[in-house]
Formats: sequence, structure tokens, C-alpha cells
Amino acid sequence: MRDQGKGINMPEVTPSLEEIYQTRTPQSREFFERGALFTSGPAKGAYFFHPYPLTMAKSESCYLEDVDGRRYLDFANHHTTQILGHNHPSVIEAVQNQLQQGIALGAPTGIETKLAEEMCRRVSTLDRIRFVNSGTEATLHSIRLARGFSKKSKIAKFEGGYHGSHDVVEVSVAPPLNQAGPSKTPFSVPNAGGISPNAINEVLVLPYNDEEAVEKLIKEHCHELSCVIFDPKAGLLPIRPEFASFVRDITRQNNLLLIFDEIVGFRVGTGGLQEKYGIDPDLTCFGKIIGGGFPVGAFGGRADLMDLLDNSKGPTGFFQSGSFSAHPITMAAGLATLQQLTPEAFDHLNKLGDYLSSNLNKMFSEENFPAQSVNLGSVFSIYFTDKKLRNYRDLTQTDKGLANKLFLGLLEEGYFLSYTLTMCCLSLPMEIFQIDGLIKAIQKTIKKI
Repeated sequence: MRDQGKGINMPEVTPSLEEIYQTRTPQSREFFERGALFTSGPAKGAYFFHPYPLTMAKSESCYLEDVDGRRYLDFANHHTTQILGHNHPSVIEAVQNQLQQGIALGAPTGIETKLAEEMCRRVSTLDRIRFVNSGTEATLHSIRLARGFSKKSKIAKFEGGYHGSHDVVEVSVAPPLNQAGPSKTPFSVPNAGGISPNAINEVLVLPYNDEEAVEKLIKEHCHELSCVIFDPKAGLLPIRPEFASFVRDITRQNNLLLIFDEIVGFRVGTGGLQEKYGIDPDLTCFGKIIGGGFPVGAFGGRADLMDLLDNSKGPTGFFQSGSFSAHPITMAAGLATLQQLTPEAFDHLNKLGDYLSSNLNKMFSEENFPAQSVNLGSVFSIYFTDKKLRNYRDLTQTDKGLANKLFLGLLEEGYFLSYTLTMCCLSLPMEIFQIDGLIKAIQKTIKKI
């Protein structure tokens, strides 16, 4: 570019990805600024990314459209919940039928029994199951049940594991490394302001993928532990099947209950991750896909544990309820979703997920670009590092700035992922050509950044 006044060649000024984003999404910006006058941020914290989140107008199959009319192939799928894609005809029909029967009837409707039967048929360790409204509620009631059964209050969880937003699990979810302590004996670090000051004393923190350290910690503390809750970080961190088996073995050897968090991992197959790993937890927590897009959670397992919640024969000292637990609309949508999730459907999703990650990693290698994709079935994450990922502390060393730039660049190309590029996922309507399109878009964008 020539400065006409002085005859000097000036460099072209290329707008940043953030500036391009703001130019293309004025309606989303307006919605965000309006909302800021009445809400404390967006609808929830998980929606926010800089400079402001997209506001979506509608969805169909595996696509989203924002309020500015821009269309995106959806690789976020509402935090992995929309496994069938958006507005699947079977789910819509089931919801409409239930709406005609009633929205909230204040009594059992029978549809919750059908979904319970389907879940227990699919998952061999489920003798009984109960439905709640979120994954947070599922882990809360599971832990409460374990504490009451064992008559011990302390729990063990893994550093970086996320199990919802009640106090005892809001510990060491994302601790700053300068507060986290030694890698083999992590400190308990509160993750949110305002949690009970006693919460950190009720949690033993374990490191992922380190059998020696975990065994030592559990043996030292088993006398005060009620349970170990284990989130296998499906599609977020490579967890060796041998490590999952070890966690089951070490808890059994020390007479501890194992709570398995399959809220994300249930996406991997008909019987979930526990079937894939060949383990038998005492209790399992579910959520996300089993609600067909509606708020849901569930927990279940051994009959002797779950029947403590059965007050039909008199008080047991245990209780779980909620105005919207096992809501008939949610149950209808969840059952319709599971009925579509045949072994063939899971095979399709898992093959696409493996294809995506393997070809992304091949492309990163060819481009000599320090990035890698991790997946488990149809859940995948992209990290900017060429180092091996073994635990939470390795994840903290990845380049978050590049992740944000790639996210914004992919929006420009018409692809919507999780803004952190972690816990992204596929949906059943997707095909190979759409996966290839994402790979090419990522390759194009990393050359820019």
C-alpha cells in the first residue's frame, strides 16, 4: 500500500481474527450487551468466550445458525449431549406425544420406568437406577449414598476430574500449579469461591495415570475414605484401560466403593465405558445423552446400595427427590434417543472419531505444527503441544492462546467447536466428507496463526 502524500510503501494491515469475528457477528454482540444489563454474564459461564459468545437462532441435524444468519457445522453438540444431532424426528415425535399427555403430572407416568428398564438392560452393573436433573445431582446423591453406607465422610477424586458443582467435588478441578503441591501427593485446592471451608479437608486428591502413587495414597487413607469417584476424562486425556482396571482393583482390595462418572463417557457404546474397560463399579453416574437434549442426570448400581433410597417399605434414613426429577418430557426424549443408539450407530460414531483424530495428528505432523488430537470414540480434544499428555498437569502446559485463535478461525470457516477445543464431539448425522472438511479448515487456519 502506498502513502500518497510521501510516496512510501506501507505494510498492509490484516485484521485480527477477533476483529473479523466482531465484524461478522453484530447481532450476537448486541444480545450479549443487552443481557449484561440484567444477568451476571451470559446464560451460564460455560458459554462465554472472548470477546463475547455467539447467540444461536436455530439448529437442524448437525448444523447451527446464529442470529446474524451464519451457519456452522456443530462439533460442540451442547457439551456432548446432542448425540443424534439437533431436532431428531424420533425425539421431536416423542416429546410432542408426551406434551399432549401432560407436561408435569405430579405422579409417575410410566415413561420413567421404560427408560429405567432400558438403562438397566444396557448397563450390566445397574441393578437399580434413579433419575435426577443434572450430572451434578447424580454425583451429589451417589457420594451421599456412599458416605451413608460406609459411615465414613472423606472421598477421593482425581486431580483435574470434574463431577459437577457441589462443594465436595469442586476441589482440585483446575488448581493453579503453584498451589497444587507435589505431583504424587496433590493438595486439595478449592475450585470456586464460597464453597464450604471444610470441603478441602473431606477430599483426598489422586493423580491420573500413576498406579504407584494412587496405591500408596489409598492404602494410607482407606480407613477414612467412603469412596473413590473416577472420571476417566473421555476424549480429554488418554487414560490407559489398565489404569481404569487398576482403579477398580485397588478400591476393591481396600473395601472402598467405586463411583464411576460416565456422564460424558456413556457416548462410547451401548454399555458405556465400563463395558469397554471391563470394570464393574459399585455406582455409576449418567447425564447428557440420556436426556435427549433436556436437563437430566441419573445414578445407579448395586441393589443393596440403591435400595437404601426405597422408602416404600418404611423409612431407611436415606432420601432423594426433586420436583422435576424423572420429568416425563425428559424421560420421553431420553428413551427415544437411546432407541436410536444401536451398536451400528455407535460403530459409525466411533469410527468417525478415530478417523478425525488420526488424520488430524497426521496433518499436524506433516505441517510440523506442535499440536495433537486426543479422542475416545466420538469425543475429541485438540491441544497445542507436542509433549505426551498423561495427567492434569500436562494439560495445563498446553498453549491456550493458540487454541483461542484456532477456535475463532474455525468460526470464520463455518465450524463451531468447544471454545477451549476440548470435549468436542461428533453427532450421528455426520459423514466422512464433513470430517474431512473440518481437517482442511484446521489446516488452513493453523497456517494463518
